Amino acid sequence: MCARPTPDAHAPRSVIDDWQLLAQIVEVSGDAIFSEDMAGSITSWNAAAERVYGRAAADMLGRSTSELLPDETARQLSSVHDMALSGRRVDRFDTWHLRPDGRHIAVSLTVSPLRDTAGAMAGLATSVQDVTDRVRLSAELEDAHRTLEKQHVLLTRSNRDLEQFAYVASHDLSEPLRAMTGFVQLLEKRYAPLLDERGTGYIAHVVDGAARMRTLIEDLLEYSRFLLTDTASGRVDTAAAARRVVTVLGLTGVEVGVLPDVWLDEASVHAVLHNLVGNAAKFRRPERASRVVVSGSREDGSVVLRVDDDGIGVSPEHRDRIFRMFTRLHVREAYAGTGIGLAIVQQIAERAGGRAWVEESDLGGARFCITLPAVPDQVVLP
Repeated sequence: MCARPTPDAHAPRSVIDDWQLLAQIVEVSGDAIFSEDMAGSITSWNAAAERVYGRAAADMLGRSTSELLPDETARQLSSVHDMALSGRRVDRFDTWHLRPDGRHIAVSLTVSPLRDTAGAMAGLATSVQDVTDRVRLSAELEDAHRTLEKQHVLLTRSNRDLEQFAYVASHDLSEPLRAMTGFVQLLEKRYAPLLDERGTGYIAHVVDGAARMRTLIEDLLEYSRFLLTDTASGRVDTAAAARRVVTVLGLTGVEVGVLPDVWLDEASVHAVLHNLVGNAAKFRRPERASRVVVSGSREDGSVVLRVDDDGIGVSPEHRDRIFRMFTRLHVREAYAGTGIGLAIVQQIAERAGGRAWVEESDLGGARFCITLPAVPDQVVLP
């Protein structure tokens, strides 16, 4: 049992009862509570103080409160004691105390003056809350905040570099390609009679290579555009967007079902559908016309769009890497493309807080899926 002061044995019974009740309240308090006399010697030490400081009441009674103070906070706590001894209560003063093993603990103190029956100062009562976990969490949050600030600086720099790349790609790379293609075609036109079949073939290879490079640059610019832009979201009629894509691509055999509206920007929705529907139509089986079905459903606050086809499909071992930049599963002669379209789809999905994946389709080919934000429930329908 922790030591605590006792009332005068000659005091009235009601006073004794009140005193004992107060002593029990102090004893069972979750806060560490101890008292000291005017000389700074500890006169009481409750059970919570034993837990917080790791010191038994029997060891602490009569000892100086200075033993609880690290050297670096002794002067600071001395001013707090002086203030309390002058009769003023000190509330929630944050500082450090010391355990016997030398470990510092963060504490929040309330120091109150104690008076005798004549009203004279008799000592101090200190209530202590161990806030070490709170201080540690605060420090961790500050570290995380500093880390986020550094990452923000790096991201800003990365975006600036990407913007510079986009400028270079659209100007410094595209212009030489146009000039090279023009001069090679002029060479072919003017000197065709002097060229044999092999020379004509070389020219054709150069023109084809320049055309592929130009397409690659355009696709990279498209990818960077979705990295850099932050367009405001709004309601997008997904079914109408899908029908426009089918018309632009000039496709037949594409079925557009009833699709939930999404909460995104029009350009991103168009890019997703353009790449997924275009891929589905392109990777068809040579012996038959392609069939493509665009469907969707609302699930857990998101819209899942699905593009099914009856084409050549995607093998399970390639489904994780097919969304990477420049990934091609087939030779260029069989299926044209730069391998950036699906990377754009994944980039849009991730920026919108969703994901993109591919699985086997009931039609016999591939089913590409993407989750996009649904229209919020609080948005009033027109």
